[in-house]
Amino acid sequence: MKICMLSELFYPYLLGGAERRYYEIAKRLSKKHDITVYAMRLAGQKDTENKDGIQIIRTGLKHPMNKRSILPLLSFPTALLRSITKDFDIIDANQGVASFVGALKPLSSTPVVATFHDIYWNQWGKYFNFPFSSVGKLMEFGFSKIKFDRIVTNSPETKKKLERLSFASPIEVIVSGIDTDSIKKVKSTKSEYTIVYVGRLVKYKNVDMLLRAAARLKPDFPKTKIRIIGSGPEEANLKSLSKSLDIGAEFLGYVSEEEKISIVKSSTIYVNPSSVEGLGLGLIEAMACKTAIVARNLDCYFFCNSGNSMLYTNENGLYLALQKLLENPDHRNKLARNAHRTAAAYSWDTTAKKVEQVYKEVSRRGGE
Repeated sequence: MKICMLSELFYPYLLGGAERRYYEIAKRLSKKHDITVYAMRLAGQKDTENKDGIQIIRTGLKHPMNKRSILPLLSFPTALLRSITKDFDIIDANQGVASFVGALKPLSSTPVVATFHDIYWNQWGKYFNFPFSSVGKLMEFGFSKIKFDRIVTNSPETKKKLERLSFASPIEVIVSGIDTDSIKKVKSTKSEYTIVYVGRLVKYKNVDMLLRAAARLKPDFPKTKIRIIGSGPEEANLKSLSKSLDIGAEFLGYVSEEEKISIVKSSTIYVNPSSVEGLGLGLIEAMACKTAIVARNLDCYFFCNSGNSMLYTNENGLYLALQKLLENPDHRNKLARNAHRTAAAYSWDTTAKKVEQVYKEVSRRGGE
């Protein structure tokens, strides 16, 4: 098959679960199919590149490598027009501006699949400022009215959200995976009292809660270290908060995939305090690293339970969960072992095979 993927951000920009998902699937499918990816131009990267058998075509304004930028998105629709006029067997659009390629279906007979990772809907105003909150909500409303040939979601919870908003297309859940082989190869040694966060530094990720919890832990656990991987608009505020709390949090910014895994593997606890997630792929990676995890109790974490993780509902709950794991290594190690077994069920190979099957089904019918 000739497969086109539309993803605003793509390799080597792998700072989010959506970008990682598209790259890992494309890499595997390229062994049997012709894969072309249209993505935004990235600072310091070539406009065209062949990586792991994937033909990458970068268009529009240049996008930075270490954060998300709105302006380049405005130039990405040109890629939608280019994709719909080419001779592809199927187009898969990553959630966002790319999804509007479905509205161009009348111009082509090419079937269109859209992949949705999460929906904010009435939460836009809570986590984003105007005008981005209004634009985001309007875009999601537009997505719900487009008739795609198939919608793929990454979790049962995201599917429920799409159904509540009356999305007009058949929906299938295909959970993202992890690269267990690569994780196994990374060497590390556990470091006592080290807590790590991995992700973007934006308000709804609630990294400030982690810093305040760390300040409360300091009197009883003075050796505790906080390591923050990632960057974003809240970085300056979080650094200022860390300084005022006198906890000495280490902000590592963007790191390579291997270094990230090494840090997570060597950490005592992995924390994701985010209040909004589509799946939480980082938690599954941490599980595969045999690192105890603490996360907000969200419906999308269907793979978490009391036997493999610590879930909480408020800031005090985060503090109590961290306190329990730091003072009870036996319980911490038990959770980590159980989590490691849970992670074994998720692999990119399985995800890619299921996505490939969707492509074949939709392509055979020439659309639905």
